[in-house]
Amino acid sequence: MSEKVSRLQHLRSVRVWLLWQLRRTDDTIAELERQEVAATRAARTAPPRPRGWKLAMRRAGGSEGGGAGATPDAVHTGDCGLAGKNTKPLAREQALRAITEDGVTACPYCRPDTDLGVL
Repeated sequence: MSEKVSRLQHLRSVRVWLLWQLRRTDDTIAELERQEVAATRAARTAPPRPRGWKLAMRRAGGSEGGGAGATPDAVHTGDCGLAGKNTKPLAREQALRAITEDGVTACPYCRPDTDLGVL
């Protein structure tokens, strides 16, 4: 003989299942919020990623390449697209020396002097 589940019993079962689903959803939301807070904190506290620097060279007399006739034109950050193709990479100390001691100009768009702490 098969027993029929009463409507009340059925609704109570559904309620238990819904509460279980709600707890799982709340737990997932809480975990995602913790991850978001941690990521935001990490982004705020992480030191800025060094971009590097490069020295754009001006070709003297139309010569090709960065040979002996090329003269320094400007210091750029490593990701500046205005530096052109005729460049050479610089270490932080070299870029700082070029701007402060050698009289090489800093690009007015990417502002390597700001990154280097030269004001």
